[in-house]
Amino acid sequence: MAEQVLSIKGPVTMATAGKIYRDIAILSAKAPLYIDFSGIEQVDSSAIALLISILRRARNAPDRIKLGAIPDAIAQFSEIYGLDESFRQNMEMAS
Repeated sequence: MAEQVLSIKGPVTMATAGKIYRDIAILSAKAPLYIDFSGIEQVDSSAIALLISILRRARNAPDRIKLGAIPDAIAQFSEIYGLDESFRQNMEMAS
């Protein structure tokens, strides 16, 4: 089955995180999913909560979800919140 791509654009905040997660849950249930974070323009602490939820889902199905172009702001949050290496293995940082 072909990998799907979900490009997240705009803000990832309390107002948008729930819908983004629901979209990810629906798409990742159908086929492998690559999530491109390169279009994110704004983040708050909801972004790290979303990331943790996505990574937990990916940990349970490692071939189903891959993350790409994680912005520095989210990567810094992940360090502050102490995400371990096993979580970060599915993350590809923005260059």
